[in-house]
Amino acid sequence: MKIKLFTISFLFLLIITSCKFSHEPKVVVSIASQQYEVIKSDELSPDAEIDSIISIYKKGVDSIMNKVVIYSKQSMDKSKPSGPLDNLITDAMLSEINKVVEMPVDIAFYNYYGIRQILPKGKVVIGNIFEILPFENQTTLVHLNPKGMRAMLHYIYRTGGQPISGIDITYIDSLNYKVIIGDNDWDSTKYYWVATSDYAANGGDNMNFFKESDSIFYTGVLLRDNLLNYIDIINNNGDLLEADTLLRIRFIEENRKTTKR
Repeated sequence: MKIKLFTISFLFLLIITSCKFSHEPKVVVSIASQQYEVIKSDELSPDAEIDSIISIYKKGVDSIMNKVVIYSKQSMDKSKPSGPLDNLITDAMLSEINKVVEMPVDIAFYNYYGIRQILPKGKVVIGNIFEILPFENQTTLVHLNPKGMRAMLHYIYRTGGQPISGIDITYIDSLNYKVIIGDNDWDSTKYYWVATSDYAANGGDNMNFFKESDSIFYTGVLLRDNLLNYIDIINNNGDLLEADTLLRIRFIEENRKTTKR
């Protein structure tokens, strides 16, 4: 059975130039199109040799992804303004990155929609962590100035909450809030080191406030590895993974609602 699948158009350019690079304008001299047919046959069978090769690699990948890293007392999901999975991921970011850099990192901030799956109750395998954090984002440190800090606080307010660690925020409204960083009141004249993803640091999801900094440091450490290392330490101590359900962001306004997924 033959199926006409698509038409590919070829655009041929003629550059009036020598073999050297030229800044002169290019001129389109002709446009041609040709139709190709893709043949679908019900008689084709899988290639046993190729399937055998794929099977070898699949077994290797499965053996890694199915390795148990810890057991969790409960399932964890993201939610707004704060959620147990939000807290776990940012706690891992803050704890693990402070072990490998010289400067003291004050805050961890992750983007809510970067969390893609639920952490299951019971057995947690490496594959679950890859599903939760599937992107190859690296932990990035931003030295955020006072203007950037205020913009970050406004962004958290405007979006109804984001995953955070090392900081506690109570909003009265968009302009009035109480902020605790570590064990101290927020100093609105001070620069703070914030750990985030390279995606966020580069302005993803309109997080342009990260550009209000005097330095950005790309650590090369994957966020996923932060979480795996953090969980591994808990497991090696003989403990189960337990959710931190305390709210780190609170809204005094009565019309604010929590959000899941």
